[in-house]
Amino acid sequence: MEKRGLFVLLVAALSLQASPQRVETENITAVAPDGKAAAREVVLTGRLTTRGNSDLRQLRDLCFRMERLDMGAASCPHVPENALHSRHRLKEVVLPRDVKSIGRQAFFACDSLLTLTLPASLDTVGESAFARCGRLERLVVEGSPRMGAFAFSGCGALREVEVRSAVPPPVAPTAFEGVDRRKCRLSVPRGAERLYRTAPGWRLFYEDEKQPFRLCRPADCLVPAVEVLETDFAAVPLTVKRPWRIEAAAGLENEARQARRLLDARGTGRGAGREVRLRLRLDAALNGEEEYVLTVTQEGVDIAGATAAGVFYGLMTLDQLLRADGASLCCDALPALRIADAPRTRVRELMVDPARIFIPFEELKAFVPEMARYKLNALHLHLVDDQAWRIEIKSYPRLTELGSRRTGMDDMLMPVSGFYTQEQMRELVAFAARYHVQVIPEIEMPGHEVAAIHCYPQLTCGGREIPLRTTCGVSDELLCPGEEFVYEFLGNVFRELADVFPSPYVHLGGDEAGNPALGCWTDCEKCRQLKRRLGILTDDRSENWRLQEYLFGRVIDTLRTRHGKVPMFWYETDFKRIPEGCVTFAWRHGLTAAAIDAAVANRAKIMLCPGEHCYLDYPMRAGDMPEVNWGMPVTSLRSTYALDPSWGRDGDFERDNLFGVAGTLWSECINSPERIYYQAYPRALALAEVGWSSRNRRSWEGFLRRLRPLLLDMQRRGVAHSRAE
Repeated sequence: MEKRGLFVLLVAALSLQASPQRVETENITAVAPDGKAAAREVVLTGRLTTRGNSDLRQLRDLCFRMERLDMGAASCPHVPENALHSRHRLKEVVLPRDVKSIGRQAFFACDSLLTLTLPASLDTVGESAFARCGRLERLVVEGSPRMGAFAFSGCGALREVEVRSAVPPPVAPTAFEGVDRRKCRLSVPRGAERLYRTAPGWRLFYEDEKQPFRLCRPADCLVPAVEVLETDFAAVPLTVKRPWRIEAAAGLENEARQARRLLDARGTGRGAGREVRLRLRLDAALNGEEEYVLTVTQEGVDIAGATAAGVFYGLMTLDQLLRADGASLCCDALPALRIADAPRTRVRELMVDPARIFIPFEELKAFVPEMARYKLNALHLHLVDDQAWRIEIKSYPRLTELGSRRTGMDDMLMPVSGFYTQEQMRELVAFAARYHVQVIPEIEMPGHEVAAIHCYPQLTCGGREIPLRTTCGVSDELLCPGEEFVYEFLGNVFRELADVFPSPYVHLGGDEAGNPALGCWTDCEKCRQLKRRLGILTDDRSENWRLQEYLFGRVIDTLRTRHGKVPMFWYETDFKRIPEGCVTFAWRHGLTAAAIDAAVANRAKIMLCPGEHCYLDYPMRAGDMPEVNWGMPVTSLRSTYALDPSWGRDGDFERDNLFGVAGTLWSECINSPERIYYQAYPRALALAEVGWSSRNRRSWEGFLRRLRPLLLDMQRRGVAHSRAE
């Protein structure tokens, strides 16, 4: 079987090499799938489509090797937002002859792009359209287009901007933020320099623009909303653009380093004057582990926490206060204030899925500081599925030798490969701990295990050889509960995982294994024998759920008795009884109430992540990414914010059963690290407030007001996010 898997990969690679490297056509939609997958240069001459499974979507997601795109002879008046979002191989693009507008984030993070010409036909360049094109060296502007906020921010390699209009094009003040004016030459028509020297957005090429004095307005800038906010605008404010001295109590060395990191990132120490004191301390009088009190006076800032985690969250609030309205990297002053704050729920989680499309290790690490900014405190790793096995298990090396690489994810024929070593995961755990984020691993069972079955066929009924899945959907292949090797295998896997991940929780999957369980078990002789041992008299599917209960019971006992772990799983109605002490996840549309009833009846904890509120891989609005999917509905920002963690239940439920809230980022359609952020934010910000802030501190209108400066800050820092509506 190992040779067969390698042969399939070799044939796929050879077929791509044999396909043409250059494609010239009216529309890319007319090109065969292997031609799109092999194309390095694409020349288009027709009228390009922009909606649904359009020319632009296929260029972005199917032509994954594309380095040069020539649309000069094509017609496309409006290049839509996200058109070529995060296409890292794209080195050159010729825009359409009749282009009028380029949408928001259209070429975001195309960080191999070297030169660019904006044609005279162009009227509008959207927000962040070419942000984070970090290798862009030369920009030619033939006409006079309006350029939106952060249109070219983060283009630090720019050395020449040539504008051919004698009248300065209207440009947002932040359009070229992050461009070094000392190294980048602005070339304008003779005699027009005086106009450019005084034009907003252009004058920064000549001298630093003077900014108005900005005093933070805390009520307008904090997400999640804090529990108690008292401000005194009559008192002398604290000016912040001075050197800061950090005083930290014993045990807060990590928080002191985090404080220095965020102060340096905000540029607070660039001014002169008397030092600002930042005092970090522990206060035993505070109750909750994540509770903190932050005080600002004209002398400095004091942050007290019940634990180091509380102090850290006080620092995250300070970072947002310094950012203020988002008009600049840092405000000038903070008013005298007192904030007392604590979370509503215990766990605020984001789940990422490197199984379908692999997330490079350094990109996975980089996701942690961003989520921690908003007091999200758990990263859930969906490490295995039908499409791949992504974690090194030393007892079973074939899992990563054969199960970590394939070609294709639905219509995207790109090679997908990679796995995490145990040392990398230890590094991730230690890194995340500095941000008070715990890492929770998930190993699916009994379904979504085709990758493991592909490597070790004896895991499934009948020992059939099964290829890795290259599409989304649900496989009929399950682990065999009547096969003793399954328990040996899972025991060894969890033994190694317990040594790598110190989190008290481990997720066992459990979803989509049949309703009732699929025929895989009905037709298996070992399963029939197990039924007889368990006293199950039926031969049909009706009692197959008891086989799953048996399998889970053995695994849960191993996790508890040998490794001290609390099991988690996705709730299904198949689970007639939830084992006491487990954590179940309410995820299916319309089944949250039933899941809660089951959790209460079985004295279990429940995590709320219902798809109608928390599935962040779904489009945030109609027509948004992903344009092509397997029938995903829209989960709007407002829908996410509308989640009630108590689901209308009383305080007893919140105290005894509610575990937290989670957002899921399944990766069937997330094919670049930047897309993870785009799908996550701003809905993850809504979820952070849902999980942290008490009901009486929340309002939709207030959230939108406080969200605006935060999204400006994300644009300034080059973090992709969907458009808030």
